Order: sequence, then structure tokens, then C-alpha cells
Amino acid sequence: MKIQVVCFDIDGTLYPKWVTDWKLVRSFFPSPALALRYQRFRQEVRKEEGVLTVPQNEQGFRRRQAEWIAGEGKSDACIERICDRIERQFYASWRKSFAHLTPFPLVRTVLEELKRRGVVVAALSDFPIEGKLKALGVEDLVDFSACTEQSGYLKPHPAPFHLVCDVLKVDPAHVLYVGDSCRKDMVGAARVGMRSCLIAPKAKDPSKRSRLHQECPEANAICADYVEFHQRIEELLA
Repeated sequence: MKIQVVCFDIDGTLYPKWVTDWKLVRSFFPSPALALRYQRFRQEVRKEEGVLTVPQNEQGFRRRQAEWIAGEGKSDACIERICDRIERQFYASWRKSFAHLTPFPLVRTVLEELKRRGVVVAALSDFPIEGKLKALGVEDLVDFSACTEQSGYLKPHPAPFHLVCDVLKVDPAHVLYVGDSCRKDMVGAARVGMRSCLIAPKAKDPSKRSRLHQECPEANAICADYVEFHQRIEELLA
């Protein structure tokens, strides 16, 4: 089936993951304890199957997150305070931290080529997108972008991937999802019937590429970088 939409993960996919990790360091303060609880919640929520977020949207996700971090039996006032602390320590901090980013080489060239071919370009990230696409210099080329929290869940839950399809009115089989994580991106895309491409710099080594194919059978293709992606674009869209 011909690909109609190419959806990109952002952090670690459009720019190096080490940059993400470095910029997240500052959100460890002023409360390391809150940061650890926040990270633990996001780890746990990725493992859950059949646990509902109510309502299934960003508001519901943020409420569920705050309730988990606060602990059982906490009052609404306490949960609201946790929500406020999360906003200030993480989300507000990230808006400043990610204001300046350098994309991988050829990212814009690849997106321009996709647009030239009539392909819809989307972006989906587990972290708030805010001004990241503008900082990367590709905001004008992305037709739709969303944070997975808007679906009420995080990858690899099917909901974020269905959100993209529902908004763009496209069958998952006509979507190519591009990401840097097998567990979150490739597995999640495969669950809903999307095609997928893993961006993995280590794939430049043939032996490591072979190992990646074995370790991540969910990936329909593996590209070491956007130079290779650009070279294989006809194949990837076919």
C-alpha cells in the first residue's frame, strides 16, 4: 500500500537523544523526589494494558499522573498542588530548555521531499512539542503535530497512534511511523497496523544493523541516518 502519511517522533529522532537527556537534567530540580516519581509514573504507565484514563485526553492524563504521584487517598486540593508543581518543574521548564535545537543533517531536505511527493507530514511525541518544530526549522513542513498526552496515554499504547489517524482521516496501513525507539515507536506502530522505520545511527555498522533487525522485528525498515532515509525514500513510501 502506498504511504500517504509519514509521522515522525521528535526527541531522539529529528535530533540526537543525548541532547534530550542533557536538557532534561535541569528538570530534576528543585525537587529530585518529584522528578523520580514523575519518571516512575511514565515508566509504569507504558506497561499498563487495559487501564483507562478518564477522560481520555490531556486533561485526564495530567489528572491521572498527579493522582499517581500524590499517592492514594489524597484530597483534590493536594492533587491540584501536585499538578501545579509538575507544570512549573517540568512543562514550563521544558519550554525554555527546548527553544534551541539542531536537527540531524538532511532532516529538512527529507521533509521537503516528502511534501514534494504529496505526502502528509506529522509529528508525535511523548513530551510536549511546544516550540520544538520551530526550533528545528521544520514547523512550516509539518501538517499535524501532537503530544501523546492528548490521547490520554503514552507510547506504545495504541491511542496516540490512532489519534494521528483519526485527525488526518487515514488508515493506519497508509502511515509510515519513524522513530528511534523499538519499544515505544516500532512496537506501538505495529500494534495498530502502521509501517515503521527505525532511525538508529549504530546501523552504520553492518553487524549491528543485523542485530537490530533481530532485536526489533517490528521495524519494517532501519536507516542509520537521514542520508540513507533520503536515498531509500522511494522504497520506504512504496
